[in-house]
Amino acid sequence: MAENYNVVEGTNLTAPEVKCPGCGGTIGIRFDPVKNTLECPFCGLSTRLPQPGEAPVVEELDFNAASQRANVNWGKIKKLVECSNCGGQTLYDAEQVTGACPYCGSTSVAPAAENQQIMTPAAIIPFAVPKDKVQDCFMNYLHRRHLVAKKAYSAVLENITALYLPFWTFDSYTISAYVQEQYYSSVGGNGYSKYFKGVWGHNFDDLIVFASDRIYHPFIARVNKFDFEKALPYSPEYLAGIPAERYTVGLNEAWERAKKQMPRTIEREIARYEKKIHGGTAMTPKYASNYYNVKYRYLLAPIYLATYKYGKQNLRVAVNGQTGEACGDVPTYLPKMILGFVALGIAMLAFYFGGLYLLHLLGIIN
Repeated sequence: MAENYNVVEGTNLTAPEVKCPGCGGTIGIRFDPVKNTLECPFCGLSTRLPQPGEAPVVEELDFNAASQRANVNWGKIKKLVECSNCGGQTLYDAEQVTGACPYCGSTSVAPAAENQQIMTPAAIIPFAVPKDKVQDCFMNYLHRRHLVAKKAYSAVLENITALYLPFWTFDSYTISAYVQEQYYSSVGGNGYSKYFKGVWGHNFDDLIVFASDRIYHPFIARVNKFDFEKALPYSPEYLAGIPAERYTVGLNEAWERAKKQMPRTIEREIARYEKKIHGGTAMTPKYASNYYNVKYRYLLAPIYLATYKYGKQNLRVAVNGQTGEACGDVPTYLPKMILGFVALGIAMLAFYFGGLYLLHLLGIIN
């Protein structure tokens, strides 16, 4: 740690392309580190930025009003079914027969209490991978893995179920006031630090939050990388005969989770910028952020769930219905390799000590 500290007060540094939250202008925007304000020469707006360590002053959408204005008409009568085993809640067409949970395979499913305010998705990513290609997607996945047991290549997927998963996406423009520590080494090992004040702007686009906490499937999280730019406006026709998981992570909670994705990006960009300008070693900055022009979208994305038998085991698989990316339980011959090496090691030790004993009996060694 540094022994000497030089706090640089009044340093007037503003990161490139910081926008005025009032008029959106970028030219001439000035950060006043004494007042801790952002000054716009065009519209005259003076925006106070939070001090590092303060609770951020958040300007965001009125999410409660947004929920009240949300469309709850799915375009077709739906029924909500809940699994008593894993807790998954799935929306089906009213006339569709449901016999098993698509997540865990349990047949303990029953109608759930209806919520007339279940928000309709604004967008949907249609299935691009046909059901008859899911087997090929899984085989491609197996061929990219190592040490796969030979019998696994003859596996045939069963109980292939198509369903839509819920996601929230968020856009937000952030302005962050920060204090950045730059550490400088010196001859003799007595390093010192300088502190610089500044402001940083970043435009976040399509921060993704999975909108269900009630289901557990070990491979859904590994195949949920969708191309959200290809999402289409929601239409009930896409859900014909295909169940959809309802969201259990509400809008406000999803926004809080989206904000937790932002710090790593902000910190990395500030540190890189200050290192370029002032040199030295950039430490993690202290900062606080305001959020502007927050936009959200609730959408559905496609996935396939399946199982296959391997010996007496019933193994699970998930396949991205847009990209074909697959992941699942894969039996390997690694345990047999480990047992083989252990057996070989035991045999070699037995041979070694047996040889020593024989040499001893022959009087060659004592």
